[in-house]
Amino acid sequence: MPSSSDTPLASATGADDGYCIALQPICDADFQHVGDELLYRASASDASATVSDPLLATARASSMAIYEIGLDKLIGDRLLFLKVSREWLERPELLPFPANNVVIEVLDDGTPLNDLSDALALIKQRGYRLALDAAAILQGDVDTFSGMADIIKLRLDEGIDPARLAAFRDAGCQLLAQRLETRDDVETARQAGCTLLQGFFFAQPSNVAPPTASRRSNPSIQIKLIRELYRDMVNIERLADMIAQDPHLYLIVIKRANSSYYAQSGGGSLRRSLQVLGINELRTLVATVMLAQNGPVSRLTLKHALTRATMCKHLAAPFPQLDPEDVFTTGLFSLMDTMLGVEMADLLAEVELNAAITAAIRDGSGQLGAILTIARDYQAFIAFDESEQARQAAPPNTQLRTAYLAAVQETQALMSSLQDG
Repeated sequence: MPSSSDTPLASATGADDGYCIALQPICDADFQHVGDELLYRASASDASATVSDPLLATARASSMAIYEIGLDKLIGDRLLFLKVSREWLERPELLPFPANNVVIEVLDDGTPLNDLSDALALIKQRGYRLALDAAAILQGDVDTFSGMADIIKLRLDEGIDPARLAAFRDAGCQLLAQRLETRDDVETARQAGCTLLQGFFFAQPSNVAPPTASRRSNPSIQIKLIRELYRDMVNIERLADMIAQDPHLYLIVIKRANSSYYAQSGGGSLRRSLQVLGINELRTLVATVMLAQNGPVSRLTLKHALTRATMCKHLAAPFPQLDPEDVFTTGLFSLMDTMLGVEMADLLAEVELNAAITAAIRDGSGQLGAILTIARDYQAFIAFDESEQARQAAPPNTQLRTAYLAAVQETQALMSSLQDG
């Protein structure tokens, strides 16, 4: 039988978006499934991992688990054990929300715990549970780290003195026994006072397929987003304009705002989603996705989508009962499958848009569907020939031509300003 140890993090190239995550269950002394350790896989076919770039791997694993899938769907009310590198410990803005669902572990990279004491104390102040390795604690300030840890991880072969284990328990720490492969291992761990159990005896890590086939993003926009997010006065309108140019990030923002953590449902508006998340959560989300190094999006398709969305917004102007944000979202999302390289049905299943937007995209129904159809058909006509003669020969409806040309001008100005800014 192979060893039940597993490396939670591994490297991958920036151009590779085929990575995924795996979960290994953690049980209590009654064999109830109470938590999962998050493991990184460079590809869906990998059964194990090795570490060469912990920062990148942590970012990718966190981005997929927390933002692409969502903790409510991934683990429900169980705990997620997230092992992070020293760089993450020293950057508190990268810590995921909500704190009560996450147990932070320290990646064993040779850094003594004594050198991380300030960062670990900050993590505790922010409400996170902390899991530390027994061997690392015994090499540092035992009393300090025993008092700081909520969970202490150990292996049966470490030969830790029973009196020391009792001292850990007296300090209020739960003991988690790892690499349990036989029933005898489990019974030994329980007799030693371990109330959390993990190993191949219970289950091998199970790979979790990514929710979408592609994670193409726009790195240049993400860099500008980081800069905007850390200004003294953050401009939500400008943030929304930037995020609209990054389909992967756009989806993640809406999904995160609609997650059970925020108790939101059925909202497809980007600006409303930004208001729900707030600046601190946006900083964490954007930094994590940026660190995950997603590939570039097609600027041609993006321009087409933004033009359609803006044209829809212009066409809806005479109808005050229509929310301009819903109209824009309908137009932009109608090309999201092309931009991300996935089936629209899969996207609609992943992102909870309101019923009117979903119906408009799926079958062109309702007022939103009528406006989307008009904008799509007009774009299709123009696409036959981009020459000035074709534009002059466009259908004689002045309102359509005016809306389209205004949308083209606004989209070009938007993309140019963000490219230069």
